[in-house]
Amino acid sequence: MNFKNIALGLMLCSSVVAFAQYKPSYTVVKSYSRFEVNKDASYTQYLEEQERVDTTQGIRMLGERKITYNSTLETVEILEAYTIQPDGTRINVPLDKIRTQDETADDGAIYSDSKSKVIIYPKLEVGSQVYYRAKSVQHTPEFPGHFFTWEHYSPHVRYQNVTVELVHDVGIEVGVNTKGMQGGKLETLSQPNTVAYKFTYSQDKAYPNEESRADLPDFAPNFSASTFKTYADVGQAYQVRAKEKAAVTPAIQTLANELIAKANAKTTLEKVKVLHHWVAQNIRYLGIYVGAGGFVPHDAQSILDNLYGDCKDHVVILESLLAAAGIDSTPALINSSTAYLLPKLPTPGIFDHVITYVPSLNVFLDSTSRFAPLGTLPSGNMDKPVVLTQTGTLSRTPKTDPSKDRTEARIQMRLTRDGSIEGKSQAKMLGIFEVASRNSQFNYQNKNQADIVNRLLSRFQETGWGEIGKTEPTNYDKAWRVDSTFELDPVVNVPGPSAMAIPVGLAPGRIKNFADVVLPKERRFPTSCNSTKHEEWIDLAFPKDMKITRVPQGVSFVKGNLKYQSAYELKGQVLKIKRTYAASYKNNICGEEADKLFSAFTQVLRRDLRQQVFFE
Repeated sequence: MNFKNIALGLMLCSSVVAFAQYKPSYTVVKSYSRFEVNKDASYTQYLEEQERVDTTQGIRMLGERKITYNSTLETVEILEAYTIQPDGTRINVPLDKIRTQDETADDGAIYSDSKSKVIIYPKLEVGSQVYYRAKSVQHTPEFPGHFFTWEHYSPHVRYQNVTVELVHDVGIEVGVNTKGMQGGKLETLSQPNTVAYKFTYSQDKAYPNEESRADLPDFAPNFSASTFKTYADVGQAYQVRAKEKAAVTPAIQTLANELIAKANAKTTLEKVKVLHHWVAQNIRYLGIYVGAGGFVPHDAQSILDNLYGDCKDHVVILESLLAAAGIDSTPALINSSTAYLLPKLPTPGIFDHVITYVPSLNVFLDSTSRFAPLGTLPSGNMDKPVVLTQTGTLSRTPKTDPSKDRTEARIQMRLTRDGSIEGKSQAKMLGIFEVASRNSQFNYQNKNQADIVNRLLSRFQETGWGEIGKTEPTNYDKAWRVDSTFELDPVVNVPGPSAMAIPVGLAPGRIKNFADVVLPKERRFPTSCNSTKHEEWIDLAFPKDMKITRVPQGVSFVKGNLKYQSAYELKGQVLKIKRTYAASYKNNICGEEADKLFSAFTQVLRRDLRQQVFFE
């Protein structure tokens, strides 16, 4: 268990193969953490960690320990650190190998007050152990008057001895919740006027990760403590400091008026669309966190002046612009991981992202996703619990829906006399697929098209030449579609007799992608799943003097929440193919039964895709 900002990643905005003989990279030999919480919610944490390297991969994982903290709100001191060799020899970490450095994030955010204590352990080998003892003093709570912490224990690691102690002043109410731990409230206290708890945990088995596994908060053993009694309290604590940041300044009012007038926006929907689009396209994502900036946004005017900000800042300036247009909105706290449940004990720790909700339209907006037009969200935001901070109301973002989150692909191909293929495709993407496709096409801009085409063709072991139609990913006024033309190197020997499977070319190939999905033989943990639909219409034309002797037979798989159908019809020299896949899930959390159903479907799909057209 680590200091709060190490393990929790609490500041907002921030496929593994399962082998039969799984061996975790390391074992947690000892983890001791003690929190001493004062009446004003400031606290001291004492921490000891000892871990053993069990594999060569573990050397890399444990060779450097980074303890991140907010230098404005807390202080961290490394009291002791050393390596224990397999023969028991102890090697102290030299002082010059315990360093303090400024912390930056991979997403480009600059954490101005975020620093790290970095411990570099010497002479590690399999069987070595690393140890450190540290002290953290949180002298300024991130939310005034509130204390919270949580830790989840990964099923992919062994834990020999975990101990968590919490002692707090009787003048502050702290809720405590655990899952899978032993212990509870202590009756005999060593410190007067305090309340104390002690919990232990151990786990001698570890399991490999699983494809599409839900995030740890949804299922893993855990310890949490919080002064927040309800999620409405969490929302209010955020709102009380964020609301004033959305004040409408003369410059904000002028900008809103100009944008609305230029777009000739009349209705609430039209106004929200133009203002959201402007923020998404013009406010660069970048975080500068000073003080409690991990939970407190900057003011709208400064965001406008600088044209950058993190997710909280995006929400603030959009809220301000909407207010200038007379439209009410509220921040919505959400998580960006694959967690779909709220912990029983309310805590801000579950939320690492914030988006916008417009009550009059009942619509969620995420302007940090610059390729998500009004009415869409990135897949990572779908079917998630949220707290609407203006009212403290619990809500949920929309579920994926096969009528909205779907693709349509129309492909026309012609087999030439040398066995090559000439083709073109038109693909429509909607919902979560539109967001992802716009992002992909944006990333393709100003890059070598040949490299992109070769990579796309290689998905299905095809080679050739092609071109993706010019599109503008930020143009939300036109329905999104991606067109392509392509030529495939010979896919069959002609003249016949011969046979060929149906190629893909530069079409999306989403249905064929399912054939490559390999699920775990045993599903131990909940997994995420989406309700989607994919349709393909393919016309494959053959030379006039070629005789088609056999075409594939259509197949049907309709079971539970999955449906797949294919149809093949020869009209003259054109083979017309229709394939449809649809899935409908009650929510985004699935398990072993869903795996079994999907595996049964993929068996049918693979047989279908292996079917060939025979000709001579």
